[in-house]
Amino acid sequence: MRRSLLFLVGLAWSQEVSRADWWEVYPSPEGWAQGREVLGQALKKKLNQDGPAGLKPEGDTEREFRTWQWLGEWSILQGQGAREFVDLGKNPELVRAYLENIMSEDRRAEALQILVKMQANAPQQVKDLPRLAVALALVFDQPFPRNWPHSQVPGQAVPREGIDPVIRLKEMAQLQSKRRYAFDLPDLTVSEVKFLVDHPLPESELDWARKNVATSRSSFDKVFSGIRYDYARLRAGVLTWPYPNYRLADIKERGGICVDQAYFAAMAGKAKGLPTLFFTGQGDSGGHAWFGYLGAPGRWVTDCGKYAEENYPVGSALDPQTWKPITDTELTFLAKGRERSDGYRQAKLWTDYAAAMGPEEGGKFLEAVQALQPEFLPAWMTKAEWMEKDGEPQTKEEFWNSFVRRFARYPDLKVLGQEKLLELAKAKGDGPLVKNLERQILVQNRTKRFDLSIGATASQVEEKIEAGDWAGAETAFRQALREFKGQGGGHLFYGLVAPFVKTALAEGQDKAAKNALQEARRVLKAGKETLVGKALDHLEAMVKANQPSG
Repeated sequence: MRRSLLFLVGLAWSQEVSRADWWEVYPSPEGWAQGREVLGQALKKKLNQDGPAGLKPEGDTEREFRTWQWLGEWSILQGQGAREFVDLGKNPELVRAYLENIMSEDRRAEALQILVKMQANAPQQVKDLPRLAVALALVFDQPFPRNWPHSQVPGQAVPREGIDPVIRLKEMAQLQSKRRYAFDLPDLTVSEVKFLVDHPLPESELDWARKNVATSRSSFDKVFSGIRYDYARLRAGVLTWPYPNYRLADIKERGGICVDQAYFAAMAGKAKGLPTLFFTGQGDSGGHAWFGYLGAPGRWVTDCGKYAEENYPVGSALDPQTWKPITDTELTFLAKGRERSDGYRQAKLWTDYAAAMGPEEGGKFLEAVQALQPEFLPAWMTKAEWMEKDGEPQTKEEFWNSFVRRFARYPDLKVLGQEKLLELAKAKGDGPLVKNLERQILVQNRTKRFDLSIGATASQVEEKIEAGDWAGAETAFRQALREFKGQGGGHLFYGLVAPFVKTALAEGQDKAAKNALQEARRVLKAGKETLVGKALDHLEAMVKANQPSG
């Protein structure tokens, strides 16, 4: 039986048949596990002989590999939806889009169930718009955050509804057929489309935006400033939306502060078929929000409503696939449209194969990736995972030193590598190296990415607090304030000052809290009307409330 299965598999692929023919050879789930095993062995044998050159995008071997991967998803469905699973498996663009974009943080069972339901109830739309179907599955596989769209509006004011991805797929397919979108959806990648579907707004909200926001794609940044800024609210310190409804029409009529301007622009863009990003960040005078949008396939505009004079080092947006922050490096790579290049596709395919097969079969594929695309981060992270399991300390140190050198232009990645080296240095008790690395993280990132340096400094202060060394913690705190004087008031306050003062109060170190607050006042010099100024006043009230009377 095993030999006949191997013969059938070899015959099918040697004749360069389509993926659909594989399913004709194995029409029922009973044969899939053994068929997958045989296919995997044939793949390993072929690619051990041919090496990376034998695995090319759009080639026969890629089809074999993606089929092998897709079959591995069947067990997650626990026997449900076999017919739809086959039909999805016969859609090469959908299978590729799903497997190229699925992340470890995704809820695979829920995502697959969504795809099965789509195939059962909207097969034509799945066929016509496979990347849209995948994006919907990867976004709606888990609930939206409780505080969506942001924390400065009461949840009950936001017009939102439970979304059925099948209905959303049909509605969007209809709008696409009527040319109602700023882009043709088939022209967009999954990583672009997911920033189009990532909202739970009812169709009434979207329809209002399509009818009332006439700004063209080329000048869509103007939508942000098109919402009147409510200075009276800011002066009164009313940072949360004070009205009963948070409809787009209400924001347009009443105006708002930056977070409302950014929300309005981002949702209006999505309604019009324009993928958008919602950013928040800390500037000299406190928090700010702005937005970004896809100006052209592969090209993002990310600073709409961002005020340069506020000294914002970087904004934070959420990836709707995981609801985790997007790093600035990920955003940089996204903005450059790298995933649209042939080199990216090849690097992604080799990395996926390496990750699936492990170090023994996959090692040379990662080497090929790094020769082709030296900054292809998934390949580096795959190798890092392998090393965490089996690597010796010296090998790990060499790897992370190479990582730091390679990504020296990207501060957040450089700090990641430096922090790994710091962990290794602490583990072997190398005090001078620990101090040197801590200083590197502080000094090298102080100008361009002082938010990272502040985070590193805060960690040092925290270590001293955990060790009960409050004198050392106060010294490190004062040094940090001097280091960052005149830079990033918001980051410095929320990343260092507020945590230190609150921790001191909680630990009964009232004098340390009071001294820290006084020093922060001198360094930050925040105006009374700024967000940081108001936050300092609130913190001071906490300190005073903790002081003994009399």
